Amino acid sequence: MTEPIKNVRRRRSRSAHARLFGTGDLNATTRCAVIVAHPADEIVGAGCLISKLTDVTILHVTNGAPHEPDDALNAGHVNSSEYASVRRRECLAALAIANVPEIRVVELSFPDHLASLHLTDLTRRIAAFLQHSGADIVVTHPYEGGHPDHDATAFATHSALRLLKENGLRPPVLFEMALHPSSDFKAKLPEFLGSDGETTTLLLDERSLELKRRMFDCFETQRESLAISPIGPERFRKHLVYDFAAPPTEGRPHYENFDWAPSWKEWQSLARRALEDLFPHQRAGMTAS
Repeated sequence: MTEPIKNVRRRRSRSAHARLFGTGDLNATTRCAVIVAHPADEIVGAGCLISKLTDVTILHVTNGAPHEPDDALNAGHVNSSEYASVRRRECLAALAIANVPEIRVVELSFPDHLASLHLTDLTRRIAAFLQHSGADIVVTHPYEGGHPDHDATAFATHSALRLLKENGLRPPVLFEMALHPSSDFKAKLPEFLGSDGETTTLLLDERSLELKRRMFDCFETQRESLAISPIGPERFRKHLVYDFAAPPTEGRPHYENFDWAPSWKEWQSLARRALEDLFPHQRAGMTAS
């Protein structure tokens, strides 16, 4: 009886990094949650990693469909509701290729572009999701000013882990995935847009590249945006500690180039208000990690 117990203890003592990126029994007991802003973000940033995990749950913060009908109409759909349904079906098909069943895909269904308007509610719902899922590792977006929904997801995930810790629960270990192709959004390699921590690069062999191509091919509505997204490799890092009331990078956030997105000052106001709601006893402390 003693040998199996020793083996269990040895597995539990392995680092989160080894359990997430290892093979065989290194990640067989890892319970991972991947929290992303939009359906398809997890495929772009971590599709092959997801395919290697045996116990993974995906959470989509938004339904991928803005209230404004332009995206839906441009994709050939009559309204945002139909567009959201199609995006979900596409993503479920891609995740099925990675052996993730529909029952392991959770939808919060906030409208695309508007997640930053719901930071308090989003944080609490992610905290409840993590408590229910029992995840010991989480993968999500970095805070980098690329898309307001990505930054909202980063804010809410960090804040949810802080809520769990302040309520006496052990929070999961947090990793970030590189999603954007480069700081100018043109190069074909994934990069972290802000200051880099130590990164882990998952190189894709021909079999893995073909798997990810098949997943990409499921997204007919996203074909144009995926054309500039790298299929491989995939890059990850342990999370950075952020001050969400400070700019994520030097210069203006990328999303200020779009008229539908909040300005930096608007984002700052939303973040401050949410942190005060979530952590009223620490109004002076804006860091959520």
